[in-house]
Amino acid sequence: MIRNPSLREVPLGIQQKYIIVTCNYLAREQGLTKLMSVSDAKEKCPQLVLVNGEDLTHYREMSYKVTELLMSYCPLVERLGFDENFVDITEMVERRRAQTLGSNDFSFKGHVYNHLSADIKASDHPRLVLGSHIAAELREVIYSKLGLSGCAGIATSKLLAKLVSGTFKPNQQTTLLPENVSDIMGSLSSLLKVPGVGYQTAKKLKALGLESVKDLQLFPVNDLVREFGGPTAQRLKNLALGIDSSPVTPSGAPQSLSDEDSFKKLSSTKDVLNKIQQLLSSLVERMHKDGRQPQTFRLTIRRFTTTNKWFSRESRQCPIPNYIGKKIISGCTVDAVVQLIPLAMKLFHKMVDCSTAFHLTLINVCFSNLQGRGAAVSGRGSITSFFTHSTSCRKAQSQDDSSQSGGGHCMHQQPSTQIGITQHTSQKTVAARSSEAVLCGFKWNQSFLVSVEENPKSGPDPDETDTTVAHNLPPAIDPEVFRLLPGEIQKELLSPAYMNSFPSSSTSLSVPSTVPDGGHVTKNKCSQPFQDSHDTKDIKEVVNKLDPSMSHQLPAGMCSWSGENVMEQGELPFPKSSDCEFPGNVDPKVFSELPADIQRELMSEWKQQKLVLKNPSSRKARSNSMTKDTKAAGKNCQPNSLLKYFKPS
Repeated sequence: MIRNPSLREVPLGIQQKYIIVTCNYLAREQGLTKLMSVSDAKEKCPQLVLVNGEDLTHYREMSYKVTELLMSYCPLVERLGFDENFVDITEMVERRRAQTLGSNDFSFKGHVYNHLSADIKASDHPRLVLGSHIAAELREVIYSKLGLSGCAGIATSKLLAKLVSGTFKPNQQTTLLPENVSDIMGSLSSLLKVPGVGYQTAKKLKALGLESVKDLQLFPVNDLVREFGGPTAQRLKNLALGIDSSPVTPSGAPQSLSDEDSFKKLSSTKDVLNKIQQLLSSLVERMHKDGRQPQTFRLTIRRFTTTNKWFSRESRQCPIPNYIGKKIISGCTVDAVVQLIPLAMKLFHKMVDCSTAFHLTLINVCFSNLQGRGAAVSGRGSITSFFTHSTSCRKAQSQDDSSQSGGGHCMHQQPSTQIGITQHTSQKTVAARSSEAVLCGFKWNQSFLVSVEENPKSGPDPDETDTTVAHNLPPAIDPEVFRLLPGEIQKELLSPAYMNSFPSSSTSLSVPSTVPDGGHVTKNKCSQPFQDSHDTKDIKEVVNKLDPSMSHQLPAGMCSWSGENVMEQGELPFPKSSDCEFPGNVDPKVFSELPADIQRELMSEWKQQKLVLKNPSSRKARSNSMTKDTKAAGKNCQPNSLLKYFKPS
């Protein structure tokens, strides 16, 4: 309605697929509710205006603008979905109370739960009174700067502030006094209405015979402990009594970005591919705007089931190659999507056997393990990761201890996320004794929810070094430097291909003299070979829709994703040439993971080198040039070899 003010005065519904996900108050007066089907909504309200709400870009951007605006007034702001924020205004209340000490010329702003505002003495609840004034000011600022109206709840905890915020709607606020906590908890119709009690927990409580908040309040804690364990049992008991000691934790940047779509039925690989392409295009664009580089990609599906409709999700994830991550943050979105589609389909075929019928109702794509550009550049795989500081562990530990002890002196001077939590903890201790800590729960007229996903941390175990092979190293490699390298680099240096390509005539190495032919690869054995021959064609069609010029970047053998490799059985996913074979020191598997343009460049270079070696005059001229400077030629003969980074001892 901000973009189209004419919609303010008409019944309005936000449509996603075949349901109304939310509607304005004019539509609710006609009997419309959330999650009502479009057909039923049209029947109840023929003049209903529908707006497509499947693209959440504008809602998401406005949601973050509200949070940023609130944080400019108070650093302790915690996001809850798209349209809700918790704000700890304890410090603001205390400062204002000190400024107005001795003044009784003020009263509650807005409503007071189960009371008339005029009947409550401000002197009995001075902090809550000031909190109501601050909440009204914040609502006014948001409306004047962003054009959004909203409700607010003022109470002594997050739980109570959220419950009381929706008492009076729209665009109003309500304060909850401590003596009315039992009243608002008793007004809840079911345990599912208690924030923090989800579907599965309510199901377990119902199995114990607990259906109402009153039932949970009277149920013995010891019986809850046997079912849920000590901490969870006590938390549930406290929630039923209206007790919540959880602090307002500043949310910060999201730990993952995801996009999903639900549907009645998706049962063909081509439809899955098209849907994944649509979701990836949107998600890659968002990831580019975020500025961080994702390290992990996750694909989630939901199969149709009549027994567990909403919770039958299955996921698979894989690391994102660094060159794809760089394309995402550099703005090459189409190129990145083209490279990500084979990865996504590989994960899909690990979960779904396409040789049999399948019925999907949801697909979700997610980027996680997000790193800033500096961290991504200097992280694992970068040359800087092989260097360590010379500072001893004891010295580093002493520096950490000193920085922690010195942080308390600047705590009140430079508020930040971490400092805000520390300050809030100390305030909550005081507030627990006085029972007058003030928190605001704001809810805006944007009723969209977004799921918060935890950042899955996955990765290989710490690299182990093998110190027993130092005596087998060539003389040009420093054993001490070799021990500091990761295990996979050590294995690469000790491989027969690298050992035999290293120029050494005086040292006898205990490695096999035979080198595997780089032009042949053992056939890939897949646990569940996929037989759909149309997948490659479908992917190329999707890529051509994105950008016809990008189709050449797809690997050659993409039609088998069910195994551990994206390559087709017995074939390498890169262009072959009859007159060019791989040098002995090239790992075909590593080569297959390179971008297509890099593969072509290397193949062209190796082909030219082979033609030069076939020409005797060229080989003689090259031999003469090598005699001029043997060391320089030794470095140049292996331009892509890791050995050039090691100096002879």
